[in-house]
Amino acid sequence: SGTMISIDEKSIIKTIENYLSEYRSIFFKRSFHIFILLITAMLSVQEVRSIKFLYDNFIKKYWHKALNSFYYFLSYENFSIESLMFATVKIAISLVPQKLKSHITIFLITDDTLQAKFGNKFDCCGKLFDHTKHNGTSYLNGHCFASLVISIPILFCGKLKYLTLPVGYKLYDKNETKLEIAGKMIQNIMPLLLDFQVIVLCDSWYTKKPFLKMLKDYPNLSVIGAVRSDTAMYDLCPKPTGKRGRPRKKGEKLNVRDFEYTKDDDYYIATKKVITNLFDDPVMITVTTTDIDKFSSVRVYISSIEPSDIKSFNNYTIAECKPANEKPHLIPFFTYRFRWNIEVFFYQHKFFWSFGNYMVRNKRAIENYTNLLALAYSFVVILPFIHKSFSKYKFQSPQEIKNVISYQISKELILSTFVRKIQKSKISEEVLQAINSLIYSDKVS
Repeated sequence: SGTMISIDEKSIIKTIENYLSEYRSIFFKRSFHIFILLITAMLSVQEVRSIKFLYDNFIKKYWHKALNSFYYFLSYENFSIESLMFATVKIAISLVPQKLKSHITIFLITDDTLQAKFGNKFDCCGKLFDHTKHNGTSYLNGHCFASLVISIPILFCGKLKYLTLPVGYKLYDKNETKLEIAGKMIQNIMPLLLDFQVIVLCDSWYTKKPFLKMLKDYPNLSVIGAVRSDTAMYDLCPKPTGKRGRPRKKGEKLNVRDFEYTKDDDYYIATKKVITNLFDDPVMITVTTTDIDKFSSVRVYISSIEPSDIKSFNNYTIAECKPANEKPHLIPFFTYRFRWNIEVFFYQHKFFWSFGNYMVRNKRAIENYTNLLALAYSFVVILPFIHKSFSKYKFQSPQEIKNVISYQISKELILSTFVRKIQKSKISEEVLQAINSLIYSDKVS
């Protein structure tokens, strides 16, 4: 609908149901109920160890449902993950007020995350290269997920602050390349983002022709990404020579060592407009190095958008960055740093949300499970912006918000079970009303 959701239910369980009603059309009636129970369970336990753990520690205490129906839901229920992602993005962009739309930038961050798995009972498991391993081998046995995260700007105390939410995960199974998977995830949600300036942030794995080609269809979409430091770069087209024959498309081949560097904090930074084989049009290139003599740890970033055209930096101070107007040439570099949001998010998902603890084996179940986790995480991050009594938790740690939600859920369930039992015994109406009015006041249970 594009209008901001606003929920002001006293009951947190009703609030969750209200929020999840945005996903209603994706499911059949019975599976929608199971979907609600699973998300509520994920929000109420301290750590989401497995489906069986959710069932034993939470679901079976309050609902009469068989454990198998949850496994069945994950493995065989035919709901589309693409539709889940679409609905999540729709909720996320409803947080941007109409009047801001044309003045801000939305970031999409794509990356992959590895999850080690032991044994060979899981679908799509394989030997994967892991550049973060330091135990003698760079390979781990496990799963690789391509993931998409969206960063939405919110006006907060006069500055823009970005809220980062998982859009979803897809499991990499050698039928498609990660580039194709990530490209399709972006294509799936782009119809919702046509009114916005959108920039995709990605690392050098994705700045390759097949991925960039998929993004060509959207005039409002640009890419800022790391590229390999040996990427071929050429000067802009030389002036026509007046001689016969086809004019040159590219100028001389460039060497990053010859660029003009200025020092900023620990880095030497140079920016230049160049032609590459990756894009049809000239792009802005930013090179950073820590040592200008030895050229050690050189990083190269590419931006298909003119830095001064990035709307958020143009119109606002961004809480996470230095003021852009002082150093406009550093904008692509600052912007690329936004990618760090996805690392923080992976870290939280793995450590606090037990991302890797899925014990479901087939590809569909693993994907469904991880995407439900992502959806529960988004709910926690968005709740303070749509619910008055949580508004003091805006931009707080998702774990902290989750703890508050979890406490509320268990309190409500304990009390409502208690009330149900009382109703069975003969107790006067007055006592019942007194108990009912206590349920929603805090710390009673």
